[in-house]
Amino acid sequence: MTQTAEEQIVQRPTFTVRPSPGRTKLVTMPVDGEVPMGMRDEIAEHYKIPDSELTPHATTLDYLIGAAAGCLTGTFSGMLLALGQDTHNGRLEARAEGVIVKERGVLRIRSIHVTYRLRRDSNIEVEKVERAHERHHRHCPVASSIGSAIEITSELVFT
Repeated sequence: MTQTAEEQIVQRPTFTVRPSPGRTKLVTMPVDGEVPMGMRDEIAEHYKIPDSELTPHATTLDYLIGAAAGCLTGTFSGMLLALGQDTHNGRLEARAEGVIVKERGVLRIRSIHVTYRLRRDSNIEVEKVERAHERHHRHCPVASSIGSAIEITSELVFT
């Protein structure tokens, strides 16, 4: 892949992957070490994996959806903190839902939707919070990386 003039390499993380029994892959992650990734439910059914050969784990697709939700939430939280809005202790919560489809026999993530629930501090203007919400997708590294292939949407609910 060619590097553009605007790009500057910041990091080159490396991973190791070892197939393991039960259709599990052990992925060695930076800092956290070994993480099991596998199959469950409809994903195993798609690949026609009998239950006797399966040790259920979160799928690689689950991890990608979770990574997008985590990064989006972290980005939005950082923007809110910059406004003076507390996001800890349950003040900001996010729930993400991914839609996985089968297209020409291949599974893929079609969309990710994140619903944020925010208990807004009374001294923080609603308009500023809404503006941060409208902009946070563009500042999220994961959304910027996968957004051209996966539809990413979010909504903000004040509680």
